[in-house]
Amino acid sequence: TGQATRGDLTHTGHRRHINTEDAMTSITHLPSDCRTEDLIEVLERDGAAIVDGFVSDTWLAGFNNAIQTSIDAYKPYDYGEPEAQEFLGHQTVRLNGLISKAPNYVDLISDERLLSVMDHFLAPQCGQYRLNSSEIIEIHGGETAQELHWDDVIWPAHFWAPSKLLQFNVMVAATDFTETNGATRAVPGSHLWDHESRTASPEEITQATMKAGSAVFVPGKTLHGGGNNTDGTKRRAIVASYVLGWLRTQENHFLHTTVEQARQWPERVRQLLGYDLYAHYDENIQGGPLGYYEYGSPSALFENK
Repeated sequence: TGQATRGDLTHTGHRRHINTEDAMTSITHLPSDCRTEDLIEVLERDGAAIVDGFVSDTWLAGFNNAIQTSIDAYKPYDYGEPEAQEFLGHQTVRLNGLISKAPNYVDLISDERLLSVMDHFLAPQCGQYRLNSSEIIEIHGGETAQELHWDDVIWPAHFWAPSKLLQFNVMVAATDFTETNGATRAVPGSHLWDHESRTASPEEITQATMKAGSAVFVPGKTLHGGGNNTDGTKRRAIVASYVLGWLRTQENHFLHTTVEQARQWPERVRQLLGYDLYAHYDENIQGGPLGYYEYGSPSALFENK
Protein backbone atom coordinates (compact mmCIF):
# COMPACT_ATOMS: atom_id res chain seq x y z
CA THR A 1 0.00 0.00 0.00
CA GLY A 2 1.42 3.39 -0.94
CA GLN A 3 0.49 7.03 -0.65
CA ALA A 4 -3.12 7.77 -1.51
CA THR A 5 -4.67 11.08 -2.49
CA ARG A 6 -8.16 12.34 -1.73
CA GLY A 7 -8.76 15.70 -3.35
CA ASP A 8 -8.02 18.67 -1.14
CA LEU A 9 -7.75 16.59 2.03
CA THR A 10 -4.19 15.58 1.24
CA HIS A 11 -1.20 17.87 1.62
CA THR A 12 1.68 17.57 -0.81
CA GLY A 13 5.25 17.44 0.40
CA HIS A 14 8.63 15.86 -0.09
CA ARG A 15 9.49 12.39 1.09
CA ARG A 16 12.39 12.14 3.48
CA HIS A 17 14.27 9.45 5.36
CA ILE A 18 12.68 8.24 8.60
CA ASN A 19 14.70 9.46 11.55
CA THR A 20 15.10 6.58 13.99
CA GLU A 21 17.45 8.43 16.34
CA ASP A 22 15.91 8.74 19.82
CA ALA A 23 12.80 7.02 18.44
CA MET A 24 11.81 5.68 21.83
CA THR A 25 12.12 9.02 23.68
CA SER A 26 10.32 11.15 21.09
CA ILE A 27 7.60 10.64 18.52
CA THR A 28 8.89 10.12 15.01
CA HIS A 29 7.67 12.62 12.40
CA LEU A 30 7.05 11.47 8.84
CA PRO A 31 6.34 13.68 5.80
CA SER A 32 2.89 14.10 4.33
CA ASP A 33 3.67 11.86 1.36
CA CYS A 34 5.23 9.03 3.36
CA ARG A 35 4.57 5.47 2.29
CA THR A 36 1.99 3.60 4.36
CA GLU A 37 4.56 0.84 4.88
CA ASP A 38 6.91 3.33 6.55
CA LEU A 39 4.16 4.64 8.81
CA ILE A 40 3.20 1.11 9.84
CA GLU A 41 6.85 0.25 10.52
CA VAL A 42 7.19 3.19 12.93
CA LEU A 43 3.88 2.41 14.62
CA GLU A 44 4.81 -1.23 15.17
CA ARG A 45 8.15 -0.18 16.62
CA ASP A 46 7.16 2.84 18.72
CA GLY A 47 3.40 2.66 19.22
CA ALA A 48 3.00 6.27 18.02
CA ALA A 49 3.86 8.35 14.96
CA ILE A 50 3.18 11.82 13.56
CA VAL A 51 2.50 12.54 9.89
CA ASP A 52 3.24 16.20 9.22
CA GLY A 53 0.79 18.07 6.99
CA PHE A 54 -1.64 15.16 6.93
CA VAL A 55 -4.57 17.33 5.81
CA SER A 56 -4.53 20.39 3.60
CA ASP A 57 -5.00 23.96 4.78
CA THR A 58 -8.18 24.11 2.67
CA TRP A 59 -9.74 21.05 4.30
CA LEU A 60 -8.77 22.18 7.79
CA ALA A 61 -10.14 25.69 7.31
CA GLY A 62 -13.42 24.24 6.07
CA PHE A 63 -13.67 21.91 9.04
CA ASN A 64 -12.78 24.57 11.61
CA ASN A 65 -15.29 26.98 10.10
CA ALA A 66 -18.07 24.37 10.14
CA ILE A 67 -17.43 23.16 13.70
CA GLN A 68 -17.13 26.60 15.29
CA THR A 69 -20.88 27.06 15.76
CA SER A 70 -21.07 23.86 17.80
CA ILE A 71 -18.03 24.83 19.86
CA ASP A 72 -19.51 28.28 20.56
CA ALA A 73 -22.74 26.62 21.74
CA TYR A 74 -20.93 24.11 23.97
CA LYS A 75 -22.10 23.78 27.55
CA PRO A 76 -19.88 21.83 29.97
CA TYR A 77 -21.09 18.34 30.78
CA ASP A 78 -21.71 17.03 34.25
CA TYR A 79 -19.78 13.78 34.12
CA GLY A 80 -21.15 12.70 37.50
CA GLU A 81 -18.15 11.29 39.30
CA PRO A 82 -15.31 13.63 40.33
CA GLU A 83 -12.79 11.16 38.90
CA ALA A 84 -14.49 11.27 35.51
CA GLN A 85 -14.59 15.06 35.58
CA GLU A 86 -10.90 15.20 36.39
CA PHE A 87 -10.05 12.73 33.65
CA LEU A 88 -12.14 14.42 30.93
CA GLY A 89 -11.15 17.92 31.98
CA HIS A 90 -12.44 21.01 33.74
CA GLN A 91 -11.23 23.36 30.99
CA THR A 92 -11.74 21.11 27.97
CA VAL A 93 -14.44 21.24 25.28
CA ARG A 94 -15.52 17.79 24.09
CA LEU A 95 -17.95 17.22 21.22
CA ASN A 96 -19.10 14.03 19.47
CA GLY A 97 -21.08 13.50 16.28
CA LEU A 98 -18.68 15.38 14.05
CA ILE A 99 -20.11 14.02 10.81
CA SER A 100 -23.32 15.95 11.54
CA LYS A 101 -21.52 19.10 12.66
CA ALA A 102 -18.84 19.37 9.95
CA PRO A 103 -19.77 17.53 6.72
CA ASN A 104 -16.21 17.32 5.39
CA TYR A 105 -15.35 15.06 8.34
CA VAL A 106 -16.51 12.33 5.93
CA ASP A 107 -13.31 12.90 3.94
CA LEU A 108 -11.15 12.28 6.99
CA ILE A 109 -12.71 9.05 8.25
CA SER A 110 -12.71 7.49 4.77
CA ASP A 111 -9.21 8.66 3.85
CA GLU A 112 -7.39 5.77 2.18
CA ARG A 113 -4.20 6.38 4.16
CA LEU A 114 -6.08 6.01 7.45
CA LEU A 115 -7.98 2.96 6.27
CA SER A 116 -4.78 1.31 5.05
CA VAL A 117 -3.40 1.60 8.58
CA MET A 118 -6.61 0.16 10.04
CA ASP A 119 -6.53 -2.64 7.46
CA HIS A 120 -3.14 -3.61 8.86
CA PHE A 121 -3.76 -3.24 12.60
CA LEU A 122 -7.48 -3.96 13.08
CA ALA A 123 -8.85 -5.93 10.13
CA PRO A 124 -6.95 -9.15 10.96
CA GLN A 125 -8.86 -9.29 14.28
CA CYS A 126 -12.32 -8.64 12.87
CA GLY A 127 -12.48 -8.46 9.08
CA GLN A 128 -14.67 -5.35 9.35
CA TYR A 129 -13.80 -2.46 11.66
CA ARG A 130 -16.00 0.51 12.53
CA LEU A 131 -15.59 4.15 13.44
CA ASN A 132 -15.47 4.09 17.22
CA SER A 133 -15.81 7.78 17.99
CA SER A 134 -15.62 11.18 16.35
CA GLU A 135 -14.56 13.87 18.75
CA ILE A 136 -13.36 17.41 19.22
CA ILE A 137 -11.03 17.77 22.20
CA GLU A 138 -10.22 21.44 22.72
CA ILE A 139 -7.99 22.15 25.72
CA HIS A 140 -8.21 25.67 27.15
CA GLY A 141 -5.90 27.63 29.41
CA GLY A 142 -5.50 26.31 32.93
CA GLU A 143 -6.28 22.69 32.08
CA THR A 144 -4.09 20.22 33.92
CA ALA A 145 -2.43 17.20 32.34
CA GLN A 146 -4.69 14.20 31.88
CA GLU A 147 -3.81 10.92 33.53
CA LEU A 148 -1.83 8.69 31.19
CA HIS A 149 -4.00 5.83 30.00
CA TRP A 150 -4.49 3.30 27.21
CA ASP A 151 -7.81 3.19 25.40
CA ASP A 152 -8.23 -0.56 24.95
CA VAL A 153 -8.90 -0.92 28.68
CA ILE A 154 -12.50 0.34 28.38
CA TRP A 155 -13.63 -2.94 26.79
CA PRO A 156 -13.77 -6.13 28.93
CA ALA A 157 -12.25 -7.95 25.95
CA HIS A 158 -8.95 -6.29 26.90
CA PHE A 159 -8.80 -8.47 30.01
CA TRP A 160 -9.79 -11.62 28.17
CA ALA A 161 -7.37 -11.11 25.26
CA PRO A 162 -4.74 -8.59 26.42
CA SER A 163 -2.51 -9.22 23.40
CA LYS A 164 -5.19 -8.20 20.87
CA LEU A 165 -5.39 -4.60 19.69
CA LEU A 166 -9.00 -3.43 19.98
CA GLN A 167 -8.95 0.23 18.98
CA PHE A 168 -6.84 2.80 17.13
CA ASN A 169 -6.88 6.60 17.52
CA VAL A 170 -5.91 9.22 14.96
CA MET A 171 -5.78 12.81 16.19
CA VAL A 172 -5.51 15.66 13.68
CA ALA A 173 -4.19 18.95 15.01
CA ALA A 174 -6.79 21.60 14.18
CA THR A 175 -4.47 24.15 15.81
CA ASP A 176 -0.77 23.93 16.57
CA PHE A 177 0.10 21.46 19.35
CA THR A 178 2.81 22.97 21.55
CA GLU A 179 4.55 22.04 24.77
CA THR A 180 2.65 24.75 26.63
CA ASN A 181 -0.88 24.54 25.20
CA GLY A 182 -1.64 20.91 25.98
CA ALA A 183 -0.01 18.85 23.22
CA THR A 184 -0.88 15.20 23.77
CA ARG A 185 1.59 13.34 25.95
CA ALA A 186 2.58 9.82 24.93
CA VAL A 187 4.98 7.07 25.95
CA PRO A 188 6.66 5.54 22.88
CA GLY A 189 7.18 1.82 23.30
CA SER A 190 4.46 1.41 25.93
CA HIS A 191 2.28 -0.52 23.48
CA LEU A 192 4.57 -3.48 24.23
CA TRP A 193 4.38 -3.20 28.02
CA ASP A 194 2.53 -5.22 30.61
CA HIS A 195 0.52 -2.29 31.93
CA GLU A 196 -0.36 -4.14 35.11
CA SER A 197 3.26 -4.24 36.22
CA ARG A 198 4.88 -1.17 34.67
CA THR A 199 4.28 2.57 34.79
CA ALA A 200 5.97 5.35 32.84
CA SER A 201 8.87 7.26 34.34
CA PRO A 202 9.12 11.01 33.57
CA GLU A 203 11.97 10.54 31.08
CA GLU A 204 9.84 8.09 29.05
CA ILE A 205 7.05 10.62 28.48
CA THR A 206 7.14 12.93 25.46
CA GLN A 207 4.68 15.22 23.70
CA ALA A 208 3.12 15.15 20.25
CA THR A 209 4.16 18.67 19.28
CA MET A 210 3.09 19.37 15.71
CA LYS A 211 1.75 22.02 13.37
CA ALA A 212 -1.94 22.42 12.54
CA GLY A 213 -2.91 19.90 9.86
CA SER A 214 -0.55 17.20 11.13
CA ALA A 215 -1.82 13.97 12.68
CA VAL A 216 -0.64 11.73 15.49
CA PHE A 217 -1.44 8.01 15.32
CA VAL A 218 -1.91 6.25 18.68
CA PRO A 219 -2.95 2.57 18.85
CA GLY A 220 -5.11 1.49 21.75
CA LYS A 221 -2.34 0.01 23.90
CA THR A 222 -0.07 3.07 23.93
CA LEU A 223 -0.05 5.21 27.07
CA HIS A 224 -1.11 8.76 26.29
CA GLY A 225 -3.09 11.71 27.67
CA GLY A 226 -3.85 15.35 27.14
CA GLY A 227 -1.18 17.83 28.18
CA ASN A 228 -1.10 20.75 30.60
CA ASN A 229 -2.20 24.09 29.08
CA THR A 230 -0.18 26.88 30.70
CA ASP A 231 -0.18 29.54 27.97
CA GLY A 232 -3.92 29.95 27.39
CA THR A 233 -3.79 29.15 23.67
CA LYS A 234 -6.62 26.82 22.65
CA ARG A 235 -5.44 23.38 21.53
CA ARG A 236 -8.04 21.80 19.27
CA ALA A 237 -7.84 18.16 18.20
CA ILE A 238 -10.01 16.33 15.66
CA VAL A 239 -10.27 12.67 16.65
CA ALA A 240 -11.15 9.70 14.49
CA SER A 241 -10.88 6.40 16.31
CA TYR A 242 -11.64 2.97 14.90
CA VAL A 243 -12.58 -0.27 16.68
CA LEU A 244 -13.01 -3.95 15.91
CA GLY A 245 -16.36 -4.40 14.20
CA TRP A 246 -17.76 -6.83 16.76
CA LEU A 247 -17.25 -4.48 19.71
CA ARG A 248 -19.68 -1.84 20.94
CA THR A 249 -18.55 1.60 19.79
CA GLN A 250 -18.04 4.33 22.38
CA GLU A 251 -20.14 6.76 20.38
CA ASN A 252 -23.72 5.94 19.44
CA HIS A 253 -23.57 7.17 15.86
CA PHE A 254 -27.25 6.48 15.18
CA LEU A 255 -28.30 9.17 17.67
CA HIS A 256 -26.00 11.72 16.03
CA THR A 257 -27.10 10.97 12.47
CA THR A 258 -30.21 10.05 10.50
CA VAL A 259 -30.93 7.62 7.71
CA GLU A 260 -31.55 10.59 5.42
CA GLN A 261 -28.08 11.95 6.17
CA ALA A 262 -26.60 8.50 5.62
CA ARG A 263 -28.13 8.34 2.14
CA GLN A 264 -25.76 11.14 1.11
CA TRP A 265 -22.62 9.32 2.21
CA PRO A 266 -20.49 6.87 0.22
CA GLU A 267 -21.24 3.23 0.96
CA ARG A 268 -17.88 2.84 2.74
CA VAL A 269 -18.75 5.65 5.14
CA ARG A 270 -22.12 4.05 5.92
CA GLN A 271 -20.35 0.81 6.71
CA LEU A 272 -17.90 2.58 9.03
CA LEU A 273 -20.80 4.25 10.87
CA GLY A 274 -22.60 0.91 11.33
CA TYR A 275 -25.30 1.23 8.68
CA ASP A 276 -24.46 -2.28 7.56
CA LEU A 277 -24.48 -5.83 8.88
CA TYR A 278 -21.36 -7.14 10.57
CA ALA A 279 -20.49 -10.62 9.31
CA HIS A 280 -17.08 -12.07 8.57
CA TYR A 281 -16.13 -15.66 7.96
CA ASP A 282 -12.69 -16.89 6.94
CA GLU A 283 -10.14 -19.41 8.18
CA ASN A 284 -9.25 -17.15 11.13
CA ILE A 285 -12.51 -15.41 12.06
CA GLN A 286 -16.03 -16.73 12.34
CA GLY A 287 -18.37 -13.98 13.49
CA GLY A 288 -21.77 -12.46 12.92
CA PRO A 289 -24.27 -11.56 11.78
CA LEU A 290 -24.58 -8.56 14.09
CA GLY A 291 -26.67 -5.41 13.69
CA TYR A 292 -29.82 -6.73 12.06
CA TYR A 293 -32.44 -4.47 10.56
CA GLU A 294 -35.70 -6.40 9.95
CA TYR A 295 -33.62 -9.58 10.16
CA GLY A 296 -31.41 -8.40 7.33
CA SER A 297 -28.75 -5.81 6.59
CA PRO A 298 -29.39 -2.11 7.27
CA SER A 299 -27.91 -1.53 3.81
CA ALA A 300 -31.38 -2.40 2.45
CA LEU A 301 -32.46 1.07 3.58
CA PHE A 302 -30.30 2.59 0.84
CA GLU A 303 -31.31 0.40 -2.08
CA ASN A 304 -33.43 1.75 -4.96
CA LYS A 305 -33.87 5.19 -3.41
